[in-house]
Amino acid sequence: MEPAGLTEADVVFNLVWTGDVFEQLDLFTLSMLGASGARFRFVGNACPPDQLDRMSRFAEQFPDRVVEVLDVSPRRMVRHGDALDEVVKRRDDGPLFAFIDPDIFARGPFLSPFLDRLDAGVAAITSGSELWSTTNVRPAEHPGVNGEYFFDPDGFVFGSPHFALYRRAPLAETMDRWQVGFSSAGNEIPAPADARLKEMGRRYWIYDTAKVVNCLLQADGHHLEHREHDNLVHVGGVSHFLAPPVGDRSRSTDGNKLWGEEADWGEWDGMGDRFAVARFAALAITATAAGLDPPAIPQDLSAHLQQRILTLAGDIRVMVDSFNSLRTTYRNRP
Repeated sequence: MEPAGLTEADVVFNLVWTGDVFEQLDLFTLSMLGASGARFRFVGNACPPDQLDRMSRFAEQFPDRVVEVLDVSPRRMVRHGDALDEVVKRRDDGPLFAFIDPDIFARGPFLSPFLDRLDAGVAAITSGSELWSTTNVRPAEHPGVNGEYFFDPDGFVFGSPHFALYRRAPLAETMDRWQVGFSSAGNEIPAPADARLKEMGRRYWIYDTAKVVNCLLQADGHHLEHREHDNLVHVGGVSHFLAPPVGDRSRSTDGNKLWGEEADWGEWDGMGDRFAVARFAALAITATAAGLDPPAIPQDLSAHLQQRILTLAGDIRVMVDSFNSLRTTYRNRP
């Protein structure tokens, strides 16, 4: 029976935490708790023990809102899709399966319009355009479907890998029928699924998280939508800035930091804006929470991106003022 009359309490957002990202972005999660009635699962992915302990203290502070801390990969940082696939296998939260990136925050209520669309019969709905992005349409000549590409030039919806709500029944049916998952990226796709994507005209060299599932969900006759909401803000790239993938924790025997170092991905072609915004957000959270001024806005960015960063600085100030006391309370729990 298809779900009807969904409530915000039916939503369990799976939040995949890497490294020590929780140290700073817990503030964003507090904003999500304040703006919705959704529940959350903290999914650990190569998180050190002190961060898992901090997540557990957060969960104890909000026992009706955090359903569990689930460590799916203690030592090796796996792909986002791999972590989500583990959750799909291990847990069933009822009519929906949902996930959200840690660097998304809420300015106010946001969830109701998404649930309305699911109640209206869509199989899945996504959101979460990045602050640094200028377009979410895949360039016609591009060989793959990056995370930030939510649409093909002809309007086909790939959806977002950052924020998504799925009706679990059709999602499970599609995954089972085609033997694919959120981690399906391209070269490992089973032959029948590969052939179906080619029939659809959607066979590309590589796909980001959830893109293959989203294509095949629609191939099975289900409707996928993407919509933005002014109260839902996705910075983009902050987890990658704070915790770039660095392999197995067991290799760290010399006291060197495994997480939190600044990777050089900001120097990659086309990554400059993403890196600049992510870096600003990370530094602004730390500075503002400490009662200091945020860092200077990079002047080499476009005028519209500078304005977005200025707005982001104000949003971070509001979150600190609203939630820093709660943050201090749970962190001081024995």
